[in-house]
Amino acid sequence: MTDHHILTQIYEIQSPKAADPMINMGVDHIGSVLLDEQNWKVRELKETVRLVSESDSKSSILPLFSSVDSISRALDYYQPHIVHCCETISTIPIKKSEIDILLKRQKKLKERFPEIKIMRSLPVSPSVEGEKEGLLEIVPLFEPMTDYFLTDTVLPAPADAGPDRQPVPGFVGITGIPCDWDAVSALVASTRIPVILAGGISPENVYEAIARTRPAGVDSCSRTNRDDGRGGFIRFEKDYEKVKRLVDEVRRAAADGLM
Repeated sequence: MTDHHILTQIYEIQSPKAADPMINMGVDHIGSVLLDEQNWKVRELKETVRLVSESDSKSSILPLFSSVDSISRALDYYQPHIVHCCETISTIPIKKSEIDILLKRQKKLKERFPEIKIMRSLPVSPSVEGEKEGLLEIVPLFEPMTDYFLTDTVLPAPADAGPDRQPVPGFVGITGIPCDWDAVSALVASTRIPVILAGGISPENVYEAIARTRPAGVDSCSRTNRDDGRGGFIRFEKDYEKVKRLVDEVRRAAADGLM
């Protein structure tokens, strides 16, 4: 059986020391997070991106802010391979004005940095009635300005439309909870854009996740971080053994032709 390649993407790599084992394990996309719009220039992150750029891996920068000018300054400084846009998007109901704002941002980034690929997070809840239809409706809108889609878990809004429940308000990710894989499978089948599956991906479930959704790649953050001893995870501290087991399972899936 011919082996296929399934991308592995690991996030919260904030230093060259943490990036080096990712490179040695053959992680394809090595992601770093920009936490602060005011203090976006971090020398250690610059060195991390530089180290990744000198390898066969690709660097991804995820800014937790949305100003095009602020993101542009960061991209000009870091020069990553990928910029990751992960603002939340409403799919039930679809809010056209919200989507128009995001599309305009991506268009400007594409115009300013044509050499940098854009990854767009798409929110998928663990299970919400009617969500799949809304998700499939917005995908074609983003396709012309997106190089990768990343499906990640979004926590459903409370019935009383109370405060944003996401771990980082306004942004998708780091829930540690798998999303609806059936919705992801439908998305993968509907788009020409490579889809990376995120949301609670661990060494224990990644093979099944690939078998169920057939994505171009998988992303892991919290489930490959170190345990905090209380059932949670330590931000920005990777467990290299977990990463190695996840990479091995992705390669097993690829060897089995699950793509």
